[in-house]
Amino acid sequence: MNTLQSHKEEFENGIVNEMGYAAISDAENYDAASSVGAGSVCIAKLWQAFREGKRVSLFSKSQLTFHPSSEIELGEWCEENFPACYGEYLRRAQH
Repeated sequence: MNTLQSHKEEFENGIVNEMGYAAISDAENYDAASSVGAGSVCIAKLWQAFREGKRVSLFSKSQLTFHPSSEIELGEWCEENFPACYGEYLRRAQH
């Protein structure tokens, strides 16, 4: 089963492969508060990995793998691919 939890370690290491992308996408598209919240936790793990200096590797439909080199690039990837989960991450980060 492809769940967010099954990709926890990958997210913590800044990796979103195609299956991890699908798991976050499922949470995004389910559009329930709990699913979007769980997706935002995954986004938070990616940001933490980036801020720790890990080489973030993100699946992208347009170029297969994307390695953001700035917070702006990471934010754009999050917004483009998972706007609801990213929005929830930003709301939680403000509190």
